[in-house]
Amino acid sequence: MDSLEIKSAVKRVAIAGSAIAWVLSAGMSAAMAQNFVVGCVGSLTGPAASFDKSVVEGVEAAIKYWNDKGGYKGRKVELRVLDDESQPASAVTVYRRLTDDPDVRVIVGASPSPSLVAIKAVVDELKTPTMGTATLQALADPPAKYFFRALPSADAYILSLMKWVKARGYKSIAALNPSDVTGQREATVIKQLAEQMGIKLTAAETFTNTDTNFTAQLVNIRNSNPDFLYAGAIGGPTVLVYKQIKQLNLQMPVGIHSSAFNPAFYTGIGGKEQAEGVYTPMERGGLGSSATGTAGELFKAASDALGHPATNLNTAGFDTALIVMNAVNKSDGTRDGIRDAIEATVDLPVIGGFVSYSPTNHHGKDERAVAVAQMVKGELAEAK
Repeated sequence: MDSLEIKSAVKRVAIAGSAIAWVLSAGMSAAMAQNFVVGCVGSLTGPAASFDKSVVEGVEAAIKYWNDKGGYKGRKVELRVLDDESQPASAVTVYRRLTDDPDVRVIVGASPSPSLVAIKAVVDELKTPTMGTATLQALADPPAKYFFRALPSADAYILSLMKWVKARGYKSIAALNPSDVTGQREATVIKQLAEQMGIKLTAAETFTNTDTNFTAQLVNIRNSNPDFLYAGAIGGPTVLVYKQIKQLNLQMPVGIHSSAFNPAFYTGIGGKEQAEGVYTPMERGGLGSSATGTAGELFKAASDALGHPATNLNTAGFDTALIVMNAVNKSDGTRDGIRDAIEATVDLPVIGGFVSYSPTNHHGKDERAVAVAQMVKGELAEAK
């Protein structure tokens, strides 16, 4: 075979190889396109990961539940999770990456409030329906066309707590909140409601999420002698705040933010038994083990998918993805079709209660979905 024949043979092989590669690539793309894709932004690393991983696990459990029920019109539902590293700027970057993929039709924002505030700011530009798991009032007020909140607002949690404090006959309360937007919103609502309900606010202390020593704030609270203390720490500082409350032997009843109740917190404080007696305003989904009817059935489904009893953060993620599942299944599968189906949701039953939306209401659950719970013998039970 002369050199010309060799070159010709090589060329034929190269063309054939390219054709095979193209066919394989096209086949893989076609196979991937058979899946219905849901995007997810969550804090898998960084300070928020200590609680946010549990939310993402709940979303994953709901996707499994969805697929077990047949997926979207017989197509498997695929979840693509990207890590925002607990940073709002990173959240927007990975969110844009998901919206740039035409296969991603809807996104679950399983991130803390600061990241979701940043995402909400660009959501209408990118026109992808997004369901957020955080509680900040500003996520739904004013509403963005493509952004919806699944959980009750932080205001609803504090309102439930303050009503309970009043009903228990406590005359005074002290608050310890982070200086971020979520913490300061809680602090503002506590102050407003205390004035309205005739409850004395003996101290309103703050800290930054990078602090490691809270002695000065806690001593001020102890000296103010409140009937009840609410510590609204979220994420990394929660363990340190709670341990220092115990070290200073504060004797008043203590409530902490519901996001604390996760395995990382229990490990950090030395075991569940160290949280005995503590209170928290939380979604009723966290009390799902005692739920009946549809809520009880969904709690069991979430627990089965997880392989363990669902925590309150697991149920937050599970419920959020259930809202998405309901809307997608009732839609034509397009981004705008899903958005419209979310907005048309009325009294959808989930573990934590019922969810409704409208063109002017993107809030999701309301105060009815919140209860004050207490840790009793290693389990959270509704506080009486």
